[in-house]
Amino acid sequence: MLALLGGLHTLTFAAPANTVPSYAPMLSQYFDEADANNPELKQANFNLEAEQAKLQSLRSRYYPSLALSARYSVSEGGRTIDFPAGDLLNPVYQTLNAQAAAMGQPARFPSVQNQSIPLLRPTEQDTRLTLKGPIYSAELNAQVDSQQAFVQAQEAARQNYREELHRDLETAFWQTAQAKAQVEVLQVSLKTLQENERVNEVLYKAGAVTLDAPKRAQAERLDLQVQLQQAQTRLALAREYFNLLRNAPAQAPIETPDTTRMRSLLPDIVQELTPKGTATTPSPALQQVLSSKDALDAQTRAAQAAYTPTLGYAIEGGYQGPNYNTGPHTGFATASVVLNWPLFDGGTRASDVAQAKSRAQAVQAQAELLTRRLQLTRTQARDRLQVALDSIGARQAQQDAAEESLRINTRKRDAGASTQVEFLSAEQAATRARLGLIDALYQAHIEHAQWQYANRDLPDLTPPMPNGDAQ
Repeated sequence: MLALLGGLHTLTFAAPANTVPSYAPMLSQYFDEADANNPELKQANFNLEAEQAKLQSLRSRYYPSLALSARYSVSEGGRTIDFPAGDLLNPVYQTLNAQAAAMGQPARFPSVQNQSIPLLRPTEQDTRLTLKGPIYSAELNAQVDSQQAFVQAQEAARQNYREELHRDLETAFWQTAQAKAQVEVLQVSLKTLQENERVNEVLYKAGAVTLDAPKRAQAERLDLQVQLQQAQTRLALAREYFNLLRNAPAQAPIETPDTTRMRSLLPDIVQELTPKGTATTPSPALQQVLSSKDALDAQTRAAQAAYTPTLGYAIEGGYQGPNYNTGPHTGFATASVVLNWPLFDGGTRASDVAQAKSRAQAVQAQAELLTRRLQLTRTQARDRLQVALDSIGARQAQQDAAEESLRINTRKRDAGASTQVEFLSAEQAATRARLGLIDALYQAHIEHAQWQYANRDLPDLTPPMPNGDAQ
């Protein structure tokens, strides 16, 4: 029995070491797997690529565009231009011919028919190259600025999700390790209760104890089995959630810390996890909102730029005619400078400007609210981490006292100087103390992961106190 209890103590918190074990390489490997395989992070990457492509599309509008167009038409009927050439010329020609006949000369002027000229040629082709582009467009400049800010917002959104993924992955990692350690403690405790039940059965058969002793031992063992099943369920759920985050099979193995090294390293672990001040890195969640605000400000400028004229150029050259012959008078070339200035639109542009301003003001309010919430989250995360670190010392003292009490009661029970109730009470207290220290130790790591995510450099948006409230 004493050897079994000693093994429990060694299993839980033994193996001295002079340095805190580093789990960064282990976590870094899992982070890399999540970055490569997590579907939602992939979606964020694709969204960023789409916004970058849209920005490139807008920037390409600064460059000239060259287009080839060709048209070949076959027509019949349609409008005509009627020219009464016969009605105008034939009377004159007849008079002149009559005078020539009187003079003994032959008629020299023919009879002319009225002419009907079709507007549509029977066949026609038009082949041209068109080169055009902008010279000045304030609206396009603002649209590019807006899309560039949207790209920055999408980059911040992707980075925010990536950091949230790492936070959740690290939290699930420590929860899995915590549940695994709990299962190990309960399994060892179950062996102790099974041995205690066997001893009481022997004592009862020998007439040394009454029937209530083995019954009580059996009840305690069954109750612990239920706790073990619950701990195993928590372990399975924690493992499955962890594998979900890194997009691995649900039952994929997870390498977790060795709990046996924790006992002698508790002071160093507490020192390592103690918060060291405010970080200098900004919050990507806040950066996303601020970049969205910049994008909406640029959209406001784009809506206002719709009042200004745009200036562009167009150069065209090609061939046209009834066929594809390239003889004289078939080619053409034109160069134009185009000014476009909308003068009246019934208030459409004014509505666009007002809408863009309202959206920008709404996002500004969102940024202020988010900043206050992030400040509160940072404070709460720091406080929770400090409480978790403080509880480690108390749990350690409780576990030391419970282990000593269990060792004493085990000796007394084996010597027949302790009651069954005293031994079971000591064993329950020892199990609770072991679980309590495990919970405190791993909860500190969990809170540290939360603190790392929340510990960001945030602007101070605290409103000034009214003069009447100042003390």
